[in-house]
Amino acid sequence: MSPSLTEKLVGFLVRPVETFRAARDETLTDAGIYYFVVLVISALLHAIVAFLGISAADTGSTGLNLGMSGGVGSFVTALIIAFVGGLISLLLWSIFLHIGAKVAGGRGDFADSFKSTVYSQTPALLLGWIPMIGFIFGLWSIVLLFLGVRELHEVDTTKAIIAVVVALVLFLIVVAVLVFLGLGVLVGTAGMASVPGVTVPAT
Repeated sequence: MSPSLTEKLVGFLVRPVETFRAARDETLTDAGIYYFVVLVISALLHAIVAFLGISAADTGSTGLNLGMSGGVGSFVTALIIAFVGGLISLLLWSIFLHIGAKVAGGRGDFADSFKSTVYSQTPALLLGWIPMIGFIFGLWSIVLLFLGVRELHEVDTTKAIIAVVVALVLFLIVVAVLVFLGLGVLVGTAGMASVPGVTVPAT
């Protein structure tokens, strides 16, 4: 019998190995519903922190509140960024983790990579918003990622580490490419602004 929502919320924080094993037969839908609920909670918590005007340095977690001065505008902005960012992160990590698991010889399918990604993010999503110590729960989520791959893909610890490292490298490559493209756009815009007769609309 699959654990309940509450059992999973508590289990992935304090009894991750047993909870991963209990969730082994769950479907993509089960994991998706769980992630949606936890992501909504996380987005609301980050939005409240932004509403209070606490900076990224104060939260010590995801940096979603960078440059936010508080108020309703910051609340809405943080809510949208946290929710959309969470969905994009889930998709990318699931794909990259599956590639890493296959490289390491994992026996599971994409659903197992998806579930590993979903459940491993529990600490970061639920507690990553806490000022000053939020990053600790992000690190705990990485540990859970190793455990998820090991339990759901049925590999040893070394292969689980390889799978996560491959996923991390792929993720960093994508981030680097996006940053490079973003800088290219900024440089191109600045160059156009310096050309006589060319006006760049203010943003």
